[in-house]
Amino acid sequence: MTDRTTEPTAAAVIDAGVFHEWSSTLTLTPYMEPAWAELVTRKGDRGGPLRLGTNWIYRNPMHGNKAASAYPKEGIPGSDRDMLAQRPGDRLVLGYDEGLLASGFSYHYFARAAVSAANDWTIDHWFGHDPRFHGLVLVSTGMPEEAAAEIRRVGTHERMVGVALGANGLGLPFGHPAYHPIYEAASELSLPLVIQVGSDAMTDQIALPVAGGLPTTYAEYKALGGQPSMTHAVSLITEGVFDRHPNLKVLMLGTGAAWLPGYLWRMDWWWKTDRLEAPWMQMPASDYFLRHFRITTYGLEWPREPDRLIRALNTIPNAEDLLLFASGWPNADFEEAAEVAARLPDGWRSKVLHENAEAFFRWPAPAVGSAAGGKPVAGTQGAE
Repeated sequence: MTDRTTEPTAAAVIDAGVFHEWSSTLTLTPYMEPAWAELVTRKGDRGGPLRLGTNWIYRNPMHGNKAASAYPKEGIPGSDRDMLAQRPGDRLVLGYDEGLLASGFSYHYFARAAVSAANDWTIDHWFGHDPRFHGLVLVSTGMPEEAAAEIRRVGTHERMVGVALGANGLGLPFGHPAYHPIYEAASELSLPLVIQVGSDAMTDQIALPVAGGLPTTYAEYKALGGQPSMTHAVSLITEGVFDRHPNLKVLMLGTGAAWLPGYLWRMDWWWKTDRLEAPWMQMPASDYFLRHFRITTYGLEWPREPDRLIRALNTIPNAEDLLLFASGWPNADFEEAAEVAARLPDGWRSKVLHENAEAFFRWPAPAVGSAAGGKPVAGTQGAE
């Protein structure tokens, strides 16, 4: 993790990736039907026959996955509302890290109940605590029709600004027609999608966390963990998802971006030579990517000379429009906005820290006569 001595930035900031978590199984059971709650609780006991979620395949063996400063007096990092409310930013998008595990439960019906409880808990427990808090609709992709119903159920809440796809429940690239009901629902409500590194790295997953086979070590996984997201992006483009839903947008969280130039060139090479396989595509594959995809600063590959990354990204047209600031707090590798801003060209900072997120998410309509200055900055409806 980088030096924390950087002075805070005075610019407006939207944090597109801060993680909130439930501290125990018992946190979500009040939001479940009794039959499901009985599966995970027993009287006088923290756990029942089933536990709420699965496990990561890989964990950092050196210092753990969470920042030492993020541990509350009670609970786990990300579970304390007051601590999260101390995070800087005009608006905070509450995603999931450990919570993604619930969406990957191998028993699909229970995964459906778990994500539904998580969404109700977010609305009930978090939104009223700080007006800057906004959420993502967590879905279980193993049952796409049910996931679409969940989006329609809670996605109308004005503080829900996107959809967290969670685990790859069917072991198929996300462009596969099986998943299309999810995109129809998200498109109807102008909610962008969030695909997160790690959502393919659970012990119960039927999809591999990287291409070619299981890595032996955490270090190998950390170096290659963005590969599934690259696969999902190609699949979404070539399977015609954006031709069916031209207002749909996707945020890739934690993937890094140094791989983008060669990746986009290779996709365009395919489109020029073999595009008869996807006759619905109306433009080069890279144009779809630049129009519909965004990438978080959380997970960026910062070399010792940050200009080297910027030079690589500048081979992409309007690269400054691609990046959204996300801190990744409370993870051990989180970064403050000032740290990221210090590495960016002057002309990129306002876009990366605020403007790109302003245009990407489906924000609540501005309140008439709302005050500025120290208060949450009202946004615009996100669909273009």
